[in-house]
Amino acid sequence: MLDRPEEEMRAGSEESGQRNHADVPGKISAILEAAESAADEIRQTARREALEIVQMAEKQAASRIDELTREAERVRAEAEEYASDIRTAVDSYGSQQRREVEEEVRRLVTEAEEQARAMREAAQHMAEQIQRDARDRHERLQKEAKALEERRQRVVEGLRDLAAQLQDALIEPERREDESLVDVLDVERRR
Repeated sequence: MLDRPEEEMRAGSEESGQRNHADVPGKISAILEAAESAADEIRQTARREALEIVQMAEKQAASRIDELTREAERVRAEAEEYASDIRTAVDSYGSQQRREVEEEVRRLVTEAEEQARAMREAAQHMAEQIQRDARDRHERLQKEAKALEERRQRVVEGLRDLAAQLQDALIEPERREDESLVDVLDVERRR
């Protein structure tokens, strides 16, 4: 037979155990909310970074295209100026020399146009590469966000399972004195 103080201590211990266990669903709910909030923040950050990368790539591509276009126009302007100077000098040498010089001018203009076209194509290629890189990064970020979302879902499911196990353990009215909390929570073994 137990004496009075031991009975009071045991009764007090059982009440505090019930209070601690009663708060578990609230704590699990708070953990789930925090996990969902963190996943949302990660998704938003990933989307924001991907958008910034795409915008930066578009700005860089546009800037590079403008730069190369201006360079091509400058080269063309120089070629035309050179051609005009040549024509003025050639007029004094006669028609034969004029034909040769005009042929040279045409060749220079063609080369300048080919150079300008090559520069534009290179700039376009660079812009496409930048966009592909940005798209790849965006896809990687989306995959990472998806993996984090799946991981979050697994954690949520694990926490729900744990909550169910804790609920089962708390609901069970008879528990042997010699069972530990781990034994009580081992639902698989009790089935």
